[in-house]
Amino acid sequence: MIKVSANLSKKVPMPGVEYSSQQFGASLEIEVSDADKPESIKARIQELYRLLTQTVDEQIAGASKPAPASAASQPEPAAASTTPRWKQTGNAAKPGNGHQPVPATAAQCKAIEAICSKLNVATADVLADYKVNAVNALTVKQASKVIDALKKEQANRR
Repeated sequence: MIKVSANLSKKVPMPGVEYSSQQFGASLEIEVSDADKPESIKARIQELYRLLTQTVDEQIAGASKPAPASAASQPEPAAASTTPRWKQTGNAAKPGNGHQPVPATAAQCKAIEAICSKLNVATADVLADYKVNAVNALTVKQASKVIDALKKEQANRR
């Protein structure tokens, strides 16, 4: 058997927010027989790409849903040297600067939950420093930092 892994991601500008974009992505893994003919393998890879594209396009279409009200008022966590890697610090949008915090995308929420599950880490522990009870209450910026830190933790465990 041959394993074929594919990842697809797209960055989409965020309306009304300068120099920011949302990233949407999907990955999929399939197995093909090494006895399959090249044309058959090529057809399966093309179908894989079509499914990934469709999934990412659906994520983008679903991202235009209104934001939860609680996400806009949540502060960033304070830094601490003894905190796990997923607890990152950053600057929240400052009042009066004309920028409203943008809520985490559905793809970000799904990624955080999936990575926490793979790492066997309670999502509530990750969210505690952000003073939110749900992943979708994070801002895009917070969610991005959490994902980056969780991915680093994942890489360190390999």
